[in-house]
Amino acid sequence: PRANTPKVQNRPSPPTLSRASPSASSTGETPALEREKGVTGIIRMGKSAATPRRKPNVLITGTPGTGKSSLAERVAAAVEGFKRIDVSQLAKEQDMLEEFDEELDTHVIDEDKVLDHMEEHGLGGDAGGVVVDYHGCDLFPERWFDLVVVLTCDNTVLYDRLQARGYSESKIRGNVECEIFQTLVEEAKDSYDESIVKVCASDTIDDMEENEKAIVEFIGAWKSPV
Repeated sequence: PRANTPKVQNRPSPPTLSRASPSASSTGETPALEREKGVTGIIRMGKSAATPRRKPNVLITGTPGTGKSSLAERVAAAVEGFKRIDVSQLAKEQDMLEEFDEELDTHVIDEDKVLDHMEEHGLGGDAGGVVVDYHGCDLFPERWFDLVVVLTCDNTVLYDRLQARGYSESKIRGNVECEIFQTLVEEAKDSYDESIVKVCASDTIDDMEENEKAIVEFIGAWKSPV
């Protein structure tokens, strides 16, 4: 049985910065270089002998607006037998929502119910073949995933995408600030073995196609490990 996961509803927003502020990387590298390594790193990964799954499980995470859902859809469609779980949509469809957070303008998911459902529907067994997308990653058991892809986006591009979704100015600002501070990158590296965490740019359609290709190649190498 999975370990109980502490309830993590929402993280406090960092101090307000302008939308034009450059993103920072805790590694000391420029985000562009770190993200480029992400795509290359995915392609070079292979099946771990310690993992019994017949197919890998992949988590795609990142700030809202970075393209998680689109990439997950493409990967699931490109690989026969793979299934996608959109965690936000799952929580809505299965009535796994708690209160509505007025300040953050979003519903809070019932993490215990969501995790139990996911455990019973593909993540708990050794079959694998699941791609999950969600704007957080520290709520999931580490053992579930063999690859964690963190999508990052230029701050101005992200601002425009969220504005096009009709987000309020405060909600846009909060998400852009999280991207500036690389909140999801740090969360992923704190929650999983860094060797399976890959940070990938997601500014353009070309980026998305490259990321899809890299993930599909990773899955293919898993099925036929060298």
